[in-house]
Amino acid sequence: MPMNSLLLVSKSVCFFSKALCLWLVLAAVHGRAAEPTQERIDQVVQRLGEIVFIRGDFVQEKTLKGLPYALRAQGTFIFWQNQGLYQATEKPFFNAFTITRDALINWQADGTGSLSREQPAIMQREVNKTLLAFFSADIALIQQRFNTEWQFTDNQWHLTLTPRLELIAKNMRSVELAGDHLLQSIRVLAANGDETRIQFSNQQPATEPTAGDCRWFFLPPDTRCTELANQP
Repeated sequence: MPMNSLLLVSKSVCFFSKALCLWLVLAAVHGRAAEPTQERIDQVVQRLGEIVFIRGDFVQEKTLKGLPYALRAQGTFIFWQNQGLYQATEKPFFNAFTITRDALINWQADGTGSLSREQPAIMQREVNKTLLAFFSADIALIQQRFNTEWQFTDNQWHLTLTPRLELIAKNMRSVELAGDHLLQSIRVLAANGDETRIQFSNQQPATEPTAGDCRWFFLPPDTRCTELANQP
């Protein structure tokens, strides 16, 4: 066979070998990307549902349209399954409340609390409901109110929520939640362009609250926290 023909054959074999290798790599990548999304969603929901109690810190940054700087706040949060979500801003000033399925409790710096008589603004109300539902792993409730789009990268997940209801959509453009085995961050984008980011850290799961934690979920004369404090 002439030398030129041998060179052409050699180049062709080399080209097809490279093409075959590339195809195998792409197939492998596609195989990983095509991993059943529902299975991974179920894993996230299961992990969240197993959390009975968790406390941690948060940092919130709010960017308002027309304001050249972000408003920053930081504090602590407590989630207690079937009881609610307590959030206390400690800096720049104290502001604390507990979200339950049926009520909103406002707390003063001296520890006294009262049921809120005023309904929060619709966007804040939806954020509160979404936070409580997500910490409670109540994905069904979230899906009733939002369209959901999940994305997964290695051990990280990202969930984008867009409102189904027109009344909510007029005030809120989207909510983005991200995490690994725990919820790590939230981004809320208002319809007018305002943006709120919350970053969670130092999260500590536990099997039950202390008496000091318990007090943020009940108002006197409820005695459940006293009973918890008297446990051996």
